Amino acid sequence: MAVLRSWFGKNLYTHYFEERRNKMPRRHNLKSGLFKRRFKKGICIHGHFNKKRGFGVQDYYPEVDQFITVLRDPFEMALSNYFFVKKQGDSRFRDGKVLRMKDQCQNLNDYLRGYRSYLLYHMPSEITMENYKEILERDFVYIGLLEDFQTSVNMLAKKLGFPEVNVDRENISSRDEEVSRKIEEEFISNHQLEYAIYDFALRNYKQ
Repeated sequence: MAVLRSWFGKNLYTHYFEERRNKMPRRHNLKSGLFKRRFKKGICIHGHFNKKRGFGVQDYYPEVDQFITVLRDPFEMALSNYFFVKKQGDSRFRDGKVLRMKDQCQNLNDYLRGYRSYLLYHMPSEITMENYKEILERDFVYIGLLEDFQTSVNMLAKKLGFPEVNVDRENISSRDEEVSRKIEEEFISNHQLEYAIYDFALRNYKQ
């Protein structure tokens, strides 16, 4: 967010569901002119879009067709989410209700067995094993990797014509549970599309 704010300033709009208040994101006016036919210049919308919950890109801004995202290894993403929610305790909310990890599962292995990735819900279009390359190449200005975030930010700056910005890692949660190799293998097998998307980014994010 800080990087985008330094680049776009007042032209950066946010899109976040307010979990504590159970409130949908605000719908921003992205167009200007007498008849509101043209997009404002140099704008960016940043946030979490989720078509399953009714606040996806097509739900709010169906005419937008240029996207940027940063991906993470799906297994590492699942681990990170588990320990982050566990760390938050009673201060984590979803749909206006407290979201406790103990209410979702007993331990990390149970969580990973029942994990459903949010990645496909965040994507602007419906993605399958048959069309993911076509959609990613057509719709995305850039896809970066969290594992090499500084390089990703530098590449994005170059593509958008902005100066490079140094970034630091934040929101790092400690991990106090181990996961078995068998569970990890099951996870990878059950999320082949997510890994196909991630591998596509891995091959292309430096280009």
